[in-house]
Amino acid sequence: MRKTTTHDDTSDNELWLRVAVRGASLISVAALLASCADTRQLYVAPYGADSNPGTKDAPFLTIGRADAAAAPGYTIHVAPGEYRVVAPGPDSAGISTLRSGTPSARLKFISDIKWGAKIVVSGTGIAWHSKGSHVDIEGFNISGSGRHGILADGSNLTIANNFIHDLTVSGGCTGNGGAAIDTNGGAGNVLIKGNVVRNIGYSMIGKCNTVQGIYIANPKNTVVDNIVSGVALAGIQQWHGATDSTIINNTVFRCKIGILIGGGDAGTLPNGSQNNYVAHNIVYDNITYGIIEGGKVGANNRYVNNLVYLSGTSVRADGHVSGTISADPEFVNYQADGTGDYRLRKSSPAIRKIAEPPVSAGVAPASSHETRAELGAYSAGAAGH
Repeated sequence: MRKTTTHDDTSDNELWLRVAVRGASLISVAALLASCADTRQLYVAPYGADSNPGTKDAPFLTIGRADAAAAPGYTIHVAPGEYRVVAPGPDSAGISTLRSGTPSARLKFISDIKWGAKIVVSGTGIAWHSKGSHVDIEGFNISGSGRHGILADGSNLTIANNFIHDLTVSGGCTGNGGAAIDTNGGAGNVLIKGNVVRNIGYSMIGKCNTVQGIYIANPKNTVVDNIVSGVALAGIQQWHGATDSTIINNTVFRCKIGILIGGGDAGTLPNGSQNNYVAHNIVYDNITYGIIEGGKVGANNRYVNNLVYLSGTSVRADGHVSGTISADPEFVNYQADGTGDYRLRKSSPAIRKIAEPPVSAGVAPASSHETRAELGAYSAGAAGH
Protein backbone atom coordinates (compact mmCIF):
# COMPACT_ATOMS: atom_id res chain seq x y z
CA MET A 1 0.00 0.00 0.00
CA ARG A 2 1.26 3.37 -0.90
CA LYS A 3 1.74 5.82 1.91
CA THR A 4 0.46 9.12 0.50
CA THR A 5 -0.85 10.81 3.64
CA THR A 6 2.40 12.61 4.54
CA HIS A 7 2.92 13.80 0.99
CA ASP A 8 -0.68 15.12 0.64
CA ASP A 9 -0.56 16.91 4.01
CA THR A 10 2.64 18.65 3.01
CA SER A 11 1.19 19.71 -0.35
CA ASP A 12 -1.95 21.02 1.32
CA ASN A 13 0.09 23.00 3.83
CA GLU A 14 2.24 24.48 1.07
CA LEU A 15 -0.87 25.36 -0.92
CA TRP A 16 -2.52 27.10 2.03
CA LEU A 17 0.73 28.93 2.77
CA ARG A 18 0.94 30.19 -0.81
CA VAL A 19 -2.71 31.31 -0.72
CA ALA A 20 -2.15 33.08 2.58
CA VAL A 21 0.96 34.83 1.31
CA ARG A 22 -0.76 35.84 -1.92
CA GLY A 23 -3.81 37.08 0.01
CA ALA A 24 -1.62 39.09 2.34
CA SER A 25 0.18 40.57 -0.67
CA LEU A 26 -3.11 41.54 -2.29
CA ILE A 27 -4.30 43.14 0.94
CA SER A 28 -1.03 45.04 1.19
CA VAL A 29 -1.33 46.24 -2.39
CA ALA A 30 -4.94 47.30 -1.81
CA ALA A 31 -3.95 49.13 1.36
CA LEU A 32 -1.12 50.83 -0.48
CA LEU A 33 -3.42 51.90 -3.31
CA ALA A 34 -5.97 53.19 -0.82
CA SER A 35 -3.25 55.08 0.97
CA CYS A 36 -2.06 56.61 -2.30
CA ALA A 37 -5.62 57.59 -3.21
CA ASP A 38 -6.12 59.26 0.16
CA THR A 39 -3.03 61.39 -0.28
CA ARG A 40 -4.62 63.02 -3.34
CA GLN A 41 -7.52 64.40 -1.28
CA LEU A 42 -7.14 67.54 0.80
CA TYR A 43 -9.73 69.08 3.09
CA VAL A 44 -10.63 72.60 4.19
CA ALA A 45 -13.14 73.52 6.89
CA PRO A 46 -14.11 76.63 8.92
CA TYR A 47 -12.95 74.86 12.10
CA GLY A 48 -9.62 73.75 10.58
CA ALA A 49 -6.10 75.11 11.04
CA ASP A 50 -3.41 75.74 8.46
CA SER A 51 -0.96 73.93 10.74
CA ASN A 52 -3.00 70.74 10.25
CA PRO A 53 -2.07 68.10 7.64
CA GLY A 54 -5.20 68.80 5.61
CA THR A 55 -6.82 65.41 6.14
CA LYS A 56 -10.53 64.83 6.58
CA ASP A 57 -10.09 64.58 10.35
CA ALA A 58 -7.62 67.47 10.57
CA PRO A 59 -8.48 69.89 7.75
CA PHE A 60 -6.81 73.12 6.73
CA LEU A 61 -8.52 76.43 7.47
CA THR A 62 -7.88 78.16 4.16
CA ILE A 63 -8.14 77.30 0.49
CA GLY A 64 -4.80 78.98 -0.13
CA ARG A 65 -3.04 76.62 2.28
CA ALA A 66 -4.63 73.61 0.58
CA ASP A 67 -3.50 74.92 -2.80
CA ALA A 68 0.09 75.17 -1.53
CA ALA A 69 -0.03 71.52 -0.47
CA ALA A 70 -1.62 70.25 -3.68
CA ALA A 71 -0.23 68.82 -6.90
CA PRO A 72 -1.73 67.71 -10.22
CA GLY A 73 -4.51 65.20 -9.72
CA TYR A 74 -5.50 66.46 -6.29
CA THR A 75 -9.04 67.29 -5.20
CA ILE A 76 -9.49 69.96 -2.54
CA HIS A 77 -12.74 69.46 -0.64
CA VAL A 78 -14.17 72.56 1.03
CA ALA A 79 -16.70 71.95 3.79
CA PRO A 80 -19.86 74.01 4.25
CA GLY A 81 -19.57 77.18 6.29
CA GLU A 82 -18.46 80.78 6.00
CA TYR A 83 -14.97 81.75 4.89
CA ARG A 84 -14.34 85.47 5.37
CA VAL A 85 -11.46 86.84 3.31
CA VAL A 86 -9.99 90.32 2.97
CA ALA A 87 -8.92 92.10 -0.23
CA PRO A 88 -8.15 95.66 0.87
CA GLY A 89 -6.98 97.07 -2.49
CA PRO A 90 -8.33 96.63 -6.03
CA ASP A 91 -5.49 94.30 -7.08
CA SER A 92 -5.35 92.29 -3.86
CA ALA A 93 -7.06 88.91 -3.44
CA GLY A 94 -8.73 87.30 -0.46
CA ILE A 95 -7.82 83.88 -1.89
CA SER A 96 -4.89 83.39 -4.24
CA THR A 97 -4.29 79.96 -5.77
CA LEU A 98 -1.21 79.27 -7.88
CA ARG A 99 -1.03 75.55 -8.58
CA SER A 100 -1.88 73.95 -11.91
CA GLY A 101 -3.08 70.54 -12.90
CA THR A 102 -2.28 68.77 -16.17
CA PRO A 103 -4.53 67.62 -19.04
CA SER A 104 -4.70 64.14 -17.52
CA ALA A 105 -4.57 65.15 -13.84
CA ARG A 106 -6.63 68.23 -13.19
CA LEU A 107 -6.54 70.14 -9.92
CA LYS A 108 -10.05 70.43 -8.46
CA PHE A 109 -11.52 72.79 -5.87
CA ILE A 110 -14.94 71.47 -4.87
CA SER A 111 -17.51 72.77 -2.40
CA ASP A 112 -18.64 69.46 -0.91
CA ILE A 113 -22.20 70.80 -0.67
CA LYS A 114 -23.26 72.96 -3.60
CA TRP A 115 -23.17 76.62 -2.50
CA GLY A 116 -22.45 75.43 1.04
CA ALA A 117 -18.91 76.87 1.15
CA LYS A 118 -19.60 80.60 1.42
CA ILE A 119 -16.73 82.94 0.58
CA VAL A 120 -17.42 86.49 1.75
CA VAL A 121 -14.92 89.11 0.64
CA SER A 122 -14.41 92.50 2.30
CA GLY A 123 -12.46 95.37 0.74
CA THR A 124 -12.36 96.55 -2.86
CA GLY A 125 -10.41 93.68 -4.45
CA ILE A 126 -10.81 90.12 -5.68
CA ALA A 127 -12.49 87.30 -3.76
CA TRP A 128 -10.58 84.49 -5.52
CA HIS A 129 -7.65 84.95 -7.91
CA SER A 130 -6.87 81.65 -9.63
CA LYS A 131 -3.56 81.67 -11.52
CA GLY A 132 -3.18 77.99 -12.44
CA SER A 133 -4.20 76.07 -15.56
CA HIS A 134 -6.12 72.78 -15.86
CA VAL A 135 -8.08 73.74 -12.75
CA ASP A 136 -11.75 73.20 -11.80
CA ILE A 137 -13.64 75.49 -9.39
CA GLU A 138 -17.07 74.13 -8.64
CA GLY A 139 -20.04 74.76 -6.36
CA PHE A 140 -18.96 77.81 -4.33
CA ASN A 141 -21.04 80.68 -2.98
CA ILE A 142 -19.19 84.01 -3.36
CA SER A 143 -20.37 87.47 -2.29
CA GLY A 144 -19.17 90.65 -0.58
CA SER A 145 -17.89 94.15 -1.21
CA GLY A 146 -15.15 93.34 -3.74
CA ARG A 147 -15.00 93.87 -7.51
CA HIS A 148 -14.35 90.28 -8.69
CA GLY A 149 -15.77 86.95 -7.65
CA ILE A 150 -13.38 84.68 -9.57
CA LEU A 151 -10.54 86.19 -11.61
CA ALA A 152 -8.94 83.38 -13.61
CA ASP A 153 -5.56 83.88 -15.27
CA GLY A 154 -4.99 80.29 -16.39
CA SER A 155 -6.19 78.28 -19.37
CA ASN A 156 -8.12 75.03 -19.78
CA LEU A 157 -10.30 75.76 -16.78
CA THR A 158 -13.77 74.73 -15.66
CA ILE A 159 -15.76 77.20 -13.56
CA ALA A 160 -19.08 75.50 -12.87
CA ASN A 161 -22.17 75.55 -10.71
CA ASN A 162 -21.12 78.49 -8.54
CA PHE A 163 -23.42 81.14 -7.05
CA ILE A 164 -21.68 84.50 -7.34
CA HIS A 165 -23.88 87.30 -6.12
CA ASP A 166 -24.23 90.68 -4.46
CA LEU A 167 -20.76 91.95 -5.21
CA THR A 168 -21.19 95.63 -4.41
CA VAL A 169 -17.95 96.82 -6.11
CA SER A 170 -17.39 99.14 -3.16
CA GLY A 171 -14.35 100.74 -4.81
CA GLY A 172 -16.67 102.39 -7.30
CA CYS A 173 -16.78 102.55 -11.08
CA THR A 174 -13.11 102.72 -12.09
CA GLY A 175 -10.82 101.39 -14.80
CA ASN A 176 -10.14 98.37 -12.56
CA GLY A 177 -13.53 97.04 -13.54
CA GLY A 178 -15.37 94.17 -11.95
CA ALA A 179 -17.08 90.87 -12.78
CA ALA A 180 -18.49 87.77 -11.18
CA ILE A 181 -16.27 85.61 -13.44
CA ASP A 182 -13.38 87.07 -15.43
CA THR A 183 -11.15 84.90 -17.64
CA ASN A 184 -8.01 86.41 -19.15
CA GLY A 185 -5.35 83.72 -19.36
CA GLY A 186 -3.52 83.39 -22.70
CA ALA A 187 -4.77 80.25 -24.42
CA GLY A 188 -8.29 80.37 -22.98
CA ASN A 189 -10.28 77.16 -23.45
CA VAL A 190 -12.37 77.87 -20.37
CA LEU A 191 -15.73 76.21 -19.70
CA ILE A 192 -18.08 78.46 -17.72
CA LYS A 193 -21.14 76.35 -17.02
CA GLY A 194 -24.19 76.26 -14.79
CA ASN A 195 -23.34 79.31 -12.68
CA VAL A 196 -25.87 81.70 -11.17
CA VAL A 197 -24.61 85.28 -11.32
CA ARG A 198 -26.75 87.90 -9.59
CA ASN A 199 -26.41 91.57 -8.63
CA ILE A 200 -22.89 92.52 -9.68
CA GLY A 201 -22.53 96.27 -9.17
CA TYR A 202 -26.33 96.37 -9.08
CA SER A 203 -26.54 99.94 -7.77
CA MET A 204 -24.57 101.09 -10.83
CA ILE A 205 -26.77 99.57 -13.56
CA GLY A 206 -26.74 101.97 -16.48
CA LYS A 207 -24.09 104.13 -14.79
CA CYS A 208 -20.88 102.07 -15.08
CA ASN A 209 -19.41 100.48 -18.21
CA THR A 210 -16.63 98.49 -16.54
CA VAL A 211 -18.59 95.93 -14.50
CA GLN A 212 -19.80 92.70 -16.11
CA GLY A 213 -21.36 89.43 -15.07
CA ILE A 214 -19.28 86.96 -17.10
CA TYR A 215 -16.30 88.67 -18.76
CA ILE A 216 -14.31 86.85 -21.45
CA ALA A 217 -10.93 88.34 -22.36
CA ASN A 218 -9.23 85.34 -24.01
CA PRO A 219 -10.05 82.92 -26.86
CA LYS A 220 -12.01 79.71 -27.32
CA ASN A 221 -14.21 79.80 -24.25
CA THR A 222 -17.60 78.16 -23.81
CA VAL A 223 -20.29 79.91 -21.75
CA VAL A 224 -23.31 77.65 -21.29
CA ASP A 225 -26.32 77.16 -19.01
CA ASN A 226 -25.68 80.22 -16.83
CA ILE A 227 -28.33 82.50 -15.30
CA VAL A 228 -27.09 86.10 -15.16
CA SER A 229 -28.99 89.10 -13.80
CA GLY A 230 -28.64 92.50 -12.19
CA VAL A 231 -25.29 93.52 -13.72
CA ALA A 232 -24.08 97.12 -14.14
CA LEU A 233 -23.14 96.79 -17.82
CA ALA A 234 -23.32 93.45 -19.66
CA GLY A 235 -24.53 90.11 -18.42
CA ILE A 236 -22.04 88.32 -20.71
CA GLN A 237 -19.28 90.25 -22.47
CA GLN A 238 -16.23 89.64 -24.64
CA TRP A 239 -13.39 92.17 -24.78
CA HIS A 240 -9.61 92.48 -25.14
CA GLY A 241 -8.39 89.35 -27.02
CA ALA A 242 -11.57 87.31 -26.85
CA THR A 243 -12.53 85.38 -29.99
CA ASP A 244 -13.95 81.99 -31.07
CA SER A 245 -16.42 81.97 -28.20
CA THR A 246 -19.40 79.65 -27.87
CA ILE A 247 -22.20 81.31 -25.87
CA ILE A 248 -25.24 79.05 -25.74
CA ASN A 249 -28.30 78.34 -23.59
CA ASN A 250 -27.87 81.15 -21.10
CA THR A 251 -30.60 83.23 -19.49
CA VAL A 252 -29.70 86.91 -19.08
CA PHE A 253 -31.98 89.60 -17.67
CA ARG A 254 -32.13 92.94 -15.90
CA CYS A 255 -28.71 94.23 -17.01
CA LYS A 256 -27.89 97.32 -19.05
CA ILE A 257 -26.89 95.02 -21.96
CA GLY A 258 -27.62 91.32 -22.29
CA ILE A 259 -24.70 89.99 -24.40
CA LEU A 260 -21.86 92.04 -25.93
CA ILE A 261 -19.50 90.57 -28.55
CA GLY A 262 -16.31 92.38 -29.54
CA GLY A 263 -12.74 93.30 -28.69
CA GLY A 264 -10.89 96.39 -27.60
CA ASP A 265 -8.14 97.91 -25.45
CA ALA A 266 -5.10 95.81 -24.50
CA GLY A 267 -4.80 92.54 -26.39
CA THR A 268 -7.16 93.45 -29.22
CA LEU A 269 -6.67 90.99 -32.07
CA PRO A 270 -5.65 92.24 -35.55
CA ASN A 271 -8.77 90.69 -37.12
CA GLY A 272 -11.03 91.51 -34.21
CA SER A 273 -13.32 89.06 -32.42
CA GLN A 274 -14.47 86.45 -34.93
CA ASN A 275 -15.90 82.93 -35.28
CA ASN A 276 -18.24 83.44 -32.34
CA TYR A 277 -21.42 81.39 -31.98
CA VAL A 278 -24.21 82.91 -29.87
CA ALA A 279 -27.30 80.72 -29.85
CA HIS A 280 -30.33 79.46 -27.92
CA ASN A 281 -30.05 82.19 -25.27
CA ILE A 282 -32.92 83.99 -23.55
CA VAL A 283 -32.17 87.71 -23.23
CA TYR A 284 -34.98 89.54 -21.46
CA ASP A 285 -35.78 92.81 -19.69
CA ASN A 286 -32.44 94.54 -20.26
CA ILE A 287 -32.17 98.31 -20.61
CA THR A 288 -30.39 99.30 -23.84
CA TYR A 289 -29.51 96.25 -25.95
CA GLY A 290 -30.26 92.55 -25.99
CA ILE A 291 -27.32 91.39 -28.13
CA ILE A 292 -24.81 93.84 -29.57
CA GLU A 293 -21.46 93.88 -31.35
CA GLY A 294 -19.00 96.52 -30.22
CA GLY A 295 -15.35 97.48 -30.59
CA LYS A 296 -13.30 95.54 -33.13
CA VAL A 297 -15.35 92.71 -34.61
CA GLY A 298 -14.22 90.25 -37.29
CA ALA A 299 -15.90 87.75 -39.59
CA ASN A 300 -18.10 84.68 -39.17
CA ASN A 301 -20.01 85.69 -36.05
CA ARG A 302 -23.37 83.94 -35.82
CA TYR A 303 -26.43 84.74 -33.73
CA VAL A 304 -28.87 81.87 -34.05
CA ASN A 305 -32.29 81.25 -32.49
CA ASN A 306 -32.04 83.59 -29.52
CA LEU A 307 -35.12 84.89 -27.74
CA VAL A 308 -34.65 88.63 -27.18
CA TYR A 309 -37.49 90.66 -25.68
CA LEU A 310 -38.03 93.93 -23.79
CA SER A 311 -34.35 94.77 -24.11
CA GLY A 312 -34.17 98.10 -25.95
CA THR A 313 -32.71 97.33 -29.37
CA SER A 314 -33.02 93.55 -29.60
CA VAL A 315 -30.02 92.72 -31.82
CA ARG A 316 -27.44 95.05 -33.34
CA ALA A 317 -24.85 93.00 -35.19
CA ASP A 318 -23.22 92.80 -38.60
CA GLY A 319 -22.77 89.05 -38.25
CA HIS A 320 -25.26 86.43 -39.43
CA VAL A 321 -28.52 86.73 -37.46
CA SER A 322 -31.29 84.16 -37.86
CA GLY A 323 -34.26 82.75 -36.00
CA THR A 324 -34.55 85.52 -33.40
CA ILE A 325 -37.74 85.23 -31.34
CA SER A 326 -39.31 88.49 -30.13
CA ALA A 327 -41.81 87.35 -27.53
CA ASP A 328 -42.26 86.97 -23.77
CA PRO A 329 -40.31 83.84 -22.74
CA GLU A 330 -43.03 82.94 -20.21
CA PHE A 331 -40.91 82.04 -17.22
CA VAL A 332 -42.67 80.11 -14.47
CA ASN A 333 -42.19 83.08 -12.11
CA TYR A 334 -40.22 86.06 -13.39
CA GLN A 335 -38.71 88.24 -10.67
CA ALA A 336 -36.40 91.04 -11.77
CA ASP A 337 -34.29 90.69 -8.61
CA GLY A 338 -33.10 87.19 -9.55
CA THR A 339 -35.10 85.28 -6.96
CA GLY A 340 -37.72 83.88 -9.36
CA ASP A 341 -38.19 80.59 -11.16
CA TYR A 342 -36.74 80.91 -14.66
CA ARG A 343 -37.89 77.60 -16.00
CA LEU A 344 -40.29 77.89 -18.92
CA ARG A 345 -44.03 77.36 -19.00
CA LYS A 346 -45.25 74.75 -21.42
CA SER A 347 -46.70 77.49 -23.61
CA SER A 348 -43.35 79.33 -23.91
CA PRO A 349 -42.26 80.24 -27.44
CA ALA A 350 -38.74 79.24 -26.39
CA ILE A 351 -39.70 75.56 -26.20
CA ARG A 352 -39.02 73.27 -29.14
CA LYS A 353 -37.22 75.87 -31.18
CA ILE A 354 -34.78 73.64 -33.05
CA ALA A 355 -31.51 75.28 -34.00
CA GLU A 356 -30.00 75.33 -37.45
CA PRO A 357 -26.56 73.67 -37.72
CA PRO A 358 -23.86 76.03 -36.39
CA VAL A 359 -21.48 75.45 -39.30
CA SER A 360 -21.18 77.73 -42.32
CA ALA A 361 -19.98 76.22 -45.58
CA GLY A 362 -16.26 75.63 -45.32
CA VAL A 363 -16.01 77.22 -41.85
CA ALA A 364 -15.54 75.28 -38.63
CA PRO A 365 -17.49 76.45 -35.55
CA ALA A 366 -15.82 77.49 -32.29
CA SER A 367 -16.73 74.05 -30.90
CA SER A 368 -19.22 71.28 -31.48
CA HIS A 369 -22.81 72.02 -30.43
CA GLU A 370 -25.80 69.91 -29.52
CA THR A 371 -29.21 70.78 -30.91
CA ARG A 372 -31.57 71.45 -28.02
CA ALA A 373 -35.31 71.66 -27.89
CA GLU A 374 -35.46 74.63 -25.49
CA LEU A 375 -33.74 77.95 -25.17
CA GLY A 376 -32.17 79.37 -22.02
CA ALA A 377 -30.40 77.89 -19.04
CA TYR A 378 -33.04 75.29 -18.20
CA SER A 379 -32.90 73.53 -21.56
CA ALA A 380 -32.63 69.78 -21.87
CA GLY A 381 -29.34 68.59 -20.47
CA ALA A 382 -28.62 71.81 -18.59
CA ALA A 383 -26.92 71.76 -15.22
CA GLY A 384 -29.28 72.02 -12.26
CA HIS A 385 -29.69 75.47 -10.73
